[in-house]
Amino acid sequence: MKKLSALFLTGLMVFSLAACGQKTGGQEPAAQDSAGQKGASEESAASESDSQESNVEEVTETFNFKVSITQAPTDPLATYTQQWMDEVTEKTGGAVTFEFHPNGELGTINDVCEQVSRGASIIAYAGPDAFSASAPDLAILNSQYCLTSADQIDAINQSDWFKGQAEKLAQDGNTRILSWNFFTGYRHILSKTPIETPDDLNGVQIRVADSPAAIAFVKALGCSPVVTNWNEVYSSISTNIVTACEAPLATLYSSSLQEVAQYCTLTNHLVSTGMMVMPEDIFASMPEEYQNILLDAVYQAGADFTQDSLSSELDYRQKMEEAGVSFIEPDVDAFASKASAMYSSGELSFSEGLYEEIQTIITK
Repeated sequence: MKKLSALFLTGLMVFSLAACGQKTGGQEPAAQDSAGQKGASEESAASESDSQESNVEEVTETFNFKVSITQAPTDPLATYTQQWMDEVTEKTGGAVTFEFHPNGELGTINDVCEQVSRGASIIAYAGPDAFSASAPDLAILNSQYCLTSADQIDAINQSDWFKGQAEKLAQDGNTRILSWNFFTGYRHILSKTPIETPDDLNGVQIRVADSPAAIAFVKALGCSPVVTNWNEVYSSISTNIVTACEAPLATLYSSSLQEVAQYCTLTNHLVSTGMMVMPEDIFASMPEEYQNILLDAVYQAGADFTQDSLSSELDYRQKMEEAGVSFIEPDVDAFASKASAMYSSGELSFSEGLYEEIQTIITK
């Protein structure tokens, strides 16, 4: 009996040990499978997460801008602005889109440029004199009788002086110049009475843009400047608030001003050239590919617009003559001589020697 009990206990211990060994050996592969499944699961989750993040980046990497010009939608500038907007949207596959606001719908040039400097999603057409707080010397490019020919635009663009001014504006004014090559034409004076000599302008109420140089220019000629937005010029002349204005022929005609003023004096007082600008911080946040597409499209539109402006000046003169406008070809040197007082009037705050530096650049 004792032998049977001993044998029974011995068998039970062997069975137990065998059972324990089987459990241990079975857990290790199970643990390995679990770890493998967990690792695969984590890799799958990570991959899915990366994919989602990638998709989010693709979806959120879009830009929409309001585009502002003060000219009418019939103005050639509107046509070439639409050209670069369409090109950019197409080449970015719809990632960069635009809402067009002509006729100064977003405000005056100065108001809109202020919004740009604060980072608003706006691309605006402006003159180089709209940035007096950040890059005041740029305004020399929109000063009367400083440049004399559209041929001088490229020389300015390629100069170290202009590149330095553009960088200063970007850093100090959060404003990126996309392109300064939109030549709108030579500016002339349209009036309700004949202007044949500078003396004929004494006391004349003339509409001007909110520009220190424009104001100083007409004051030097003896005029009384009246600052209004461009879309108010037609009604201002119609109601005799002003009796004269100044602009390129294309702008005068597209704004129908030949209906309310019948004399155009070809003073050629300004090589009128504008720029497209946008917030520097938004530009810097865009993929380099989008930056290049935008820069190239805007520059090309400006170049095309310039050629259009140069070739169409005679056409607009003919159209205005057919509408009853009389053209006066005065002694331009007489106007330039009298207007030169603007540079010593104290109303302009250019760096010393700036006028001479510009003359050196354009005569190289």
